[in-house]
Amino acid sequence: MVQARKNVAMRGFTLIELVTVLVVGSILAVVALPRFFSTSSFAAAGFAAEVRAGLRHAQAVAFASGCDIRARLTTTAFTLERWVGGTSCNDHTGTLTTLSRTGGGSYVAAVPANVSITSGALYFDTLGRPYNDATGLALSATLVLGIGSEQASVSPETGLVK
Repeated sequence: MVQARKNVAMRGFTLIELVTVLVVGSILAVVALPRFFSTSSFAAAGFAAEVRAGLRHAQAVAFASGCDIRARLTTTAFTLERWVGGTSCNDHTGTLTTLSRTGGGSYVAAVPANVSITSGALYFDTLGRPYNDATGLALSATLVLGIGSEQASVSPETGLVK
């Protein structure tokens, strides 16, 4: 009877086993926990949705106003602009001014921190067709703007934004 009691009292973990479990658990916590609390993928998805909505808005404003509207994505911001000061709002020798948002403020959206961007610029003409801003020629291939793991694309001829 005494022997059985002794075995029961000796059950448990050794100090080496406990330290090993704590070390492994600490390593997993250091590696895995930051991934659960990272918001950069959500920021990229939200910003990509904002860029796509902005491109659609630029096309609609160009069609409705009869003025060319430029959409520009840089590593720091997404901006919608129009030309002013030339012979007309379609005279690209004029200066660019930022469009105003419907609710107030200018149409500039800052790129979220830790989100990588593929820069690009295009403009929509009065019929909503997309043009390369650098060359002034109609898009001949789909323009793809990379926004983190997301993207915004503009189809040639129609200007369809996906």
